[in-house]
Amino acid sequence: MSEMMQAVAVTGNREAKLIRMERPEPKPNEIQIRIHACTLCTWEQRVFIREKNTPLPLVGGHEIAGEISALGADIDEHIYPIGARVTGRVQKACNSCYYCRRGEPTQCVELNTFRLNGPEVYGMGGLAEYICLDRAAVWLYRSDVPFEQMTLTEPLACVLNSIRRGEPRIGDDAVVIGGGVMGQLHLICLEKMGVRTILSEPDAARRAFAKARGCQITLDPSHEDVVDRVLRLTDGRGAETVFNTTAISKVAEDAIRMTGKLGRCVIYSSQHPDHPVPVSPNWLHSSEAVLTGAVNPSIVAFEQAVNLIGKGILSLGDLVSAVYPKEQATEAFEEALKPNTYRVVIRL
Repeated sequence: MSEMMQAVAVTGNREAKLIRMERPEPKPNEIQIRIHACTLCTWEQRVFIREKNTPLPLVGGHEIAGEISALGADIDEHIYPIGARVTGRVQKACNSCYYCRRGEPTQCVELNTFRLNGPEVYGMGGLAEYICLDRAAVWLYRSDVPFEQMTLTEPLACVLNSIRRGEPRIGDDAVVIGGGVMGQLHLICLEKMGVRTILSEPDAARRAFAKARGCQITLDPSHEDVVDRVLRLTDGRGAETVFNTTAISKVAEDAIRMTGKLGRCVIYSSQHPDHPVPVSPNWLHSSEAVLTGAVNPSIVAFEQAVNLIGKGILSLGDLVSAVYPKEQATEAFEEALKPNTYRVVIRL
């Protein structure tokens, strides 16, 4: 008889419950992880309020931290000891499709092939007590970083991939639009790189948080023309790199207007709703600027994120706004939806 486990599932509009489901067992070359903590990304939040029309019940979760609990065949127990602290890249990288073989797993054709598939349960599976991942998708933590901070590995890796797309150089100006958790992670990393950071964010508390973490210039788009201000701050040139971390398409238009000649504008966030924005082909031609996007964490970025957190180079505990037990999943989702939170963690 199969072992059972508990999982947090979205079961209806603004409704999350604990369900019992079959515990996955590791296949050859897989590692079973006893998940201790998982954060609620905006993806799960949109499912919770039914902005995403997914099948239900849905067991989401892809920002995880836990311990190795079992090993599949062919896994070396000396390299992956039982009880070792780990995180994992839950989104698939098949390593065989066109994009993976070009070294770009963020575009893997199996990326959104979820590990838990119906008819009974659908989702990525990080909000369950156990998950099984391929050995290549598991990273060891060799320090005693709290599980709550370890869950930030995946979002940090997403941000590092975004910064790779933006290609800022030491001494450059980088504008980050939006001071939510992803905007703050951009600012923290850019500051470490020796880039002058400029945040555009209407919320005073988020601007203050960014200032306290080292952001050099903060702008309030509700009281000033931030495009004009960025141009004045850069002697009329525009910024070398601009990152839009908001889901507002009008702001994406502002991000493009802030970008200088030879600059790079990265649309980091997905757009909800997705409204097209005007771009002058002649400006693009003459400025040689690059407009690009960033989605999901690359393998390299995941490795960098583990090193940054595990070696204590970045301390991200203040980005965990609240921690809830799995029995209070609905309350955790409601807290995550509040505009004054960064990441909310569910303990499993």
